[in-house]
Amino acid sequence: MAERADPRIDLLSELADPVRLRVVDRLSAAGPATVSELAGDLRVSMSSLSNHLRRLREAGLVRVERNGRHGVYEIADPGLELLIPMLDSITGRVAKAPERGRGRSRTCFRHLAGPLGVEVYRALCDRGALTPRADGIVELGPEAATLFGALGVATDPASGDRRRFAFECLDSTERAPHLAGAMGDRVAEALVGKGWVEPVAGARTVLVTPAGARGLRRALGAKVRAGE
Repeated sequence: MAERADPRIDLLSELADPVRLRVVDRLSAAGPATVSELAGDLRVSMSSLSNHLRRLREAGLVRVERNGRHGVYEIADPGLELLIPMLDSITGRVAKAPERGRGRSRTCFRHLAGPLGVEVYRALCDRGALTPRADGIVELGPEAATLFGALGVATDPASGDRRRFAFECLDSTERAPHLAGAMGDRVAEALVGKGWVEPVAGARTVLVTPAGARGLRRALGAKVRAGE
């Protein structure tokens, strides 16, 4: 009797391609998107992206809904929203840590990444605002209302928001997690709105302002410096 094929092999083969994995990352982290939005965020050509989206649709990993002339893609299998943070957690434990000072603070989709993102997430966890789980999902901690309130960040799930609420995203330069999901986006928006973080025009790089360095130290005990 022939041995049945292991279905995990087919799943992992679809995710093994860098572009397809980044598509799943993007849809999982920031919610549904059109093809043009995905191409812009991932910086790949529309023609190349279309082929990868077809593969993901045929595998049942993403689905598309028509909205007028545009197709909006989203994660079809909610299990992926648990799998990706778990993969981040595993690879973060086995990968070699980078040399200090290699990365620059930046955005990852709509949330903070690089040294700033990692440090803000660490401080929120250390102060009890967030509690990470072993599977990469992040829950609000006992001090969430106080600490997020000091940053001007709402902690209630928004009605109709199709993004995941909060989860760890493995930082590609720091090899440590930063905060992703709706809460990660809210933190980035709040810090930019307060003038504590400034985006660099034409790039994903962000800089901590002098007011931001003081404010983040005061609110979170975060170890950040102006200009990082």
